[in-house]
Amino acid sequence: MDTMNTCETEMGLLQSKRKIFFSVLMVATILLGKLFFAYRTNSLALFSDSWHLVTDLASLVISWLGLKYALKPANDKYTFGHYRHGILTALINNLLLIFISLFIFYQAFLRYLNPIRIEPTGMILISILGLAINCLIVFILKENANNLNVKSAFLHFAGDALADIGVLIGGVIIYFTGWTGIDTLLSAILACLILKSAVAMTIECIQILLEATPKNTNIKKIRNSMKSIDGVIDVTDIHVWSLSAEIMSLTAHVCIKRLNIKECEEILHMIQHLLIDNYGIKHSTLQFEHAPCSSCFHSKKEHLSNCIMCIDSSRRKNIATLDNL
Repeated sequence: MDTMNTCETEMGLLQSKRKIFFSVLMVATILLGKLFFAYRTNSLALFSDSWHLVTDLASLVISWLGLKYALKPANDKYTFGHYRHGILTALINNLLLIFISLFIFYQAFLRYLNPIRIEPTGMILISILGLAINCLIVFILKENANNLNVKSAFLHFAGDALADIGVLIGGVIIYFTGWTGIDTLLSAILACLILKSAVAMTIECIQILLEATPKNTNIKKIRNSMKSIDGVIDVTDIHVWSLSAEIMSLTAHVCIKRLNIKECEEILHMIQHLLIDNYGIKHSTLQFEHAPCSSCFHSKKEHLSNCIMCIDSSRRKNIATLDNL
């Protein structure tokens, strides 16, 4: 990536960081208000939504820290930067979120067995306030939603706005009908939404930590795109993984025709731009060679079956070397 693109990226991260921080302050304010009114009104739906806000606040803080760390350069100890710190924290956060959602289910079950009086007026007032603040946060984050940290927060608060609408509806129903069972039902529905989101994000965090191929990334498509560049014969020993939800890396061996250094540099730049523009892969390490996997351990006949880290080791058994090109 050239200097101009780097500066644009840093400016975008700084802007997103400021917006996330402002959102943290607003969420903390509405969280305190909801916890207070949940206690005053005995509303389990409002209480469960307050816990949802706790996790959203943690998510925002994690996003803010991720953006903060993204601006720190790599060093000798963390050669890929500090992105994985945010993933580890997110994993812990989502495991706690799963526990909280199960606790809300348990409380909803107890409330179903032992119903109590609920004050609907407070539910209505605080849900209107929460809806207003969540809509404001969505509006603030929408402009920078191309950043995955911001996009994640944006989707969270769009969902929270819907949750506030649910609490508002529940408060109105209780106010006019006196049916308090709607509060228990709404709390169970909110717990389902929390659990679904937490499980999905936990799986994503685990996959990133295990260096799985990122979601919606097709290795074969990337390989074929690289092979379509003039001068590229084959692409082998390809690895694609995520440092965070938005930072992907790639390594590969690229078999090319016998060219001079200048021509090799041109091919390298074309591949790098292709990876950035088409697949969002900004960090790539490419090794050029004149025969497929000629420098790999498994390129030797006695080692063909011994390379467990290369998806091409079995494919290489049936492909002749191209030294004569």
